[in-house]
Amino acid sequence: MSKLHQMVSFKGLVKLILLFVMSMSLSASAMAQSADAAISVARQWLTLADTDQAGQMWEQSSTLMKSQSDRNTWIGYIGDMHTQLGRSLDARVWQAMEHQIDHPDLPHGEFVSVTFVSGYAKARAWERVALVWQGERWVPVGYQYGAITPAAK
Repeated sequence: MSKLHQMVSFKGLVKLILLFVMSMSLSASAMAQSADAAISVARQWLTLADTDQAGQMWEQSSTLMKSQSDRNTWIGYIGDMHTQLGRSLDARVWQAMEHQIDHPDLPHGEFVSVTFVSGYAKARAWERVALVWQGERWVPVGYQYGAITPAAK
């Protein structure tokens, strides 16, 4: 192979590597923005629970959630959470995020769940908000909670 051909091949390889690195950094940036957006939507949605707006939570949820639970059942579920845990006292700290695309146990699509640790009047608790990617944004699709430890007396 001539030196000119080697130099052209080397330049082509360098360009290919640079394009790959740039696309990976753009993908990582997009994923980080998407993760930040999911956490933000989950926090905003839980703020509605904190302010006794369970009906509004249901209104903002995905059609998938609405097909699984009617509005009054949802309001009762959030009311039960307040009965068990009391009122929110501390800021939520997100602890984990899971991401699923076309998982066999879920409907077709992209889902994330964001887990928070929160302080309530009666206990420290974990809270998990599930979201679905719908219409170019994250939309709440479910919520679970549980006590971690009783509150100090």
